[in-house]
Amino acid sequence: MNTHGIQSRKLKERILLIRRFLPHIEWEWPNEVKEKINSLVFGGSLPVDKSWDVESIARMIDDGKLESMIRLSPLIDYYSFRGKHYTVRRGGVFEHQGSWDEVRKTVKEILKTHGKKAYALLKALTEVDKAPFSILTARASEIYGERIYPSRLIAELRDRWDLAWEVGSRRYPAWAMPGEIKPVVVEVLSEIEAKPVPKLSTPQAEREYLQVIRMEEEYRSYLNELIRERLDETIRFGKRFSPAYLIDYLQDLFGPVIFFDELLSIAQQYSICDSSVITEKGHKAFSIGFNLALFGEPGTGKTFATKDMIIGNENIGVPPHGLPGLNRYCGGMTPAMFIAIGEAYTGRKINFIVTEFNDWFKYKGMVEPLKLAMERGTIIYETKTYKVGPYKFSSFFSVNYNTRVYEKGYSVTVSDPNFNAIEDRMLCRLHRLTKDKYRELAESQRRLMLGITTAKMAEVAPKIRDHLTLIYGIQTGHPLVAENFYGKKILLTERELESIERARELILESMGEVRVLPFSMRLERRALQLASALSLMNFFKVKSDLIPIDDIAMKMAIQFFVEEAWIRSNETFSLFEVLRKLN
Repeated sequence: MNTHGIQSRKLKERILLIRRFLPHIEWEWPNEVKEKINSLVFGGSLPVDKSWDVESIARMIDDGKLESMIRLSPLIDYYSFRGKHYTVRRGGVFEHQGSWDEVRKTVKEILKTHGKKAYALLKALTEVDKAPFSILTARASEIYGERIYPSRLIAELRDRWDLAWEVGSRRYPAWAMPGEIKPVVVEVLSEIEAKPVPKLSTPQAEREYLQVIRMEEEYRSYLNELIRERLDETIRFGKRFSPAYLIDYLQDLFGPVIFFDELLSIAQQYSICDSSVITEKGHKAFSIGFNLALFGEPGTGKTFATKDMIIGNENIGVPPHGLPGLNRYCGGMTPAMFIAIGEAYTGRKINFIVTEFNDWFKYKGMVEPLKLAMERGTIIYETKTYKVGPYKFSSFFSVNYNTRVYEKGYSVTVSDPNFNAIEDRMLCRLHRLTKDKYRELAESQRRLMLGITTAKMAEVAPKIRDHLTLIYGIQTGHPLVAENFYGKKILLTERELESIERARELILESMGEVRVLPFSMRLERRALQLASALSLMNFFKVKSDLIPIDDIAMKMAIQFFVEEAWIRSNETFSLFEVLRKLN
């Protein structure tokens, strides 16, 4: 511990305290306040007929004498002090401890309530010692990106939160932020500045930015609690956790058929950090982040896998397995609304859960902007009444939608002929209600109602969630973990590429004389992204900064690749034979 640094900071706070509550000690004699302090605190040992140096006084006193001095201040009913080491409430209540945690919570509450306008005004206040309201307004407007007039907000900072004071004179009024709280306010604002503060072009995005701040604070609070209370436990679990562990857990809960859907959903949560995959020569091959789509008939468990397993469902006793605060449920949201609010998420990696994706394509012109969103490209959207963007989308989707499923193949119920461009940009899996799947769904429902599944999930789900949260924080360089952990990359070798090539050749050979393939090269990329995301579960088992692709993860990825190619080709080859040959 840096004792000298602590003492230095305490000295600075003592100086601030004395100057705020006892400016009298620098005044000339005769001085009643100075005489009282000299008599009651210093035993008459200091000269009252000379000016006292505040820094010298601060150095020579201890905390007890400091408290005694402050209690003698005639200003104790008017001022407060909230430092890192000392606190003084109005009325002279002196506390030998800081109140920065209190200030930190206050600032975050203001940001949650007022969003970017609060950020702009607080930022402007931290940049000046004191300034007239007109100067603050001009600077806050510059930070905000357009003209604002924050008179009500600054009054609230003064009256409700004690973060701004009116200073100066009646003739030359000005505003200031108390000096002792500036460092912690700057610290909170820097957490937001670590990611872009976007320029927002719609009222919907303005409101959504408040949601963004709440979501990120939920994640930060969860991660902070994890580090404080469960870090060692999470790392120990991480040394046992693996794709095989997750598969065993999910198969035990749901059976050997339907577990794959939940596996994909949890794998996608690991992929959201978008870690790099590199070759043995150090070349970046791709990033692991992918969009997920489960499609098929209603009632086959799609929503359970994409929503309930990830964000939890208290009504049926399912705890959350996904990232806290970083999954935006879009129930009831229109695609136009999504495009309008999307700019509030600029530079952020979160997941949008859309459980009725069909409905988004009832509106004309939605394929192109959504295609850009899934490519994480630059979105511009314009109507007769407003324009959104341009902004760069950097987040992901997990969606489900209904299709008509036949004995062989399926047909999309979305009328837009370009919808296949959307499917091509997602990792897709068909839900067909076979007899085996029906039995597993029925058994899974029975076990859930009896509490058997719930008890097992209650034990394991929090551990998976903690592991996922910590990995995401490390891989995205979150300030809470950046000093103690370093990110890792996934290693792609010739072996994995050869596995994909072998599966590809078997598929093409089994399809016979087909002139036009019904799937693209992106399918192979999705399979490798899936294997890489699953391999990230081995983070704490691997001592190197390169994580090899896990054998079990690669088998799951090959199975996905073959099954998806089979579905896309309208089941024109024997799935069983290809999987058998691939072992």
